Amino acid sequence: MNMMNFKIQGFFTTLIIGSVSALTISDAISQKVNAQATPSCNNATITGSYGDKTIGSGTDPGTTTSIPVAGVGLVKFDGKGNFQETSAISVNGDISPNQTDSGTYSVKQDCTVQIVYRSGTSSGVIVDGGKEIFLIALVRGQVVTSTLKKVN
Repeated sequence: MNMMNFKIQGFFTTLIIGSVSALTISDAISQKVNAQATPSCNNATITGSYGDKTIGSGTDPGTTTSIPVAGVGLVKFDGKGNFQETSAISVNGDISPNQTDSGTYSVKQDCTVQIVYRSGTSSGVIVDGGKEIFLIALVRGQVVTSTLKKVN
C-alpha cells in the first residue's frame, strides 16, 4: 500500500510540475504575442524620406463642382515632428511642378498620425513598422487620400 501511495504521489507531483511548466510557457508566449500585437509608435517612427501618391477630388472654390486632384512627391520627416515636401500637383488637369510645403506632424502610441500642412490637415495611420502611411485630408469639400511609402 505504501508503494501504491508513493506511485500515486509521484504521478500527481509530475502532473503538477508539468501543468505549472505549461502555464509558465503559455504565459510567456502570450506576453510576447501581446507585446508584438500592441503597436508602439512615436514621431521617430516616421523618419527619413517617403514617396507620396495623392489622389482624390475637391470642390471648386465658389461652386459645387467636383474637380479631380492628384499629386506625387517626396516627403522628408525629421523624426521630431517636422517635415518638408516637394511635389507635382494636378488640379483639374492643371499641372504645378516643384510645389513645396512644410509643417508639423504628431504620432500617437497607437500609430495614428496627424499631419498639419500650410494648406490643411491630414489624419492617418502608420503601417508595417513605419514603411507606409495611409492618410486622408481633413478639408471640407475634399475627398483626398495619400499613400506614403518609405524610400529605400
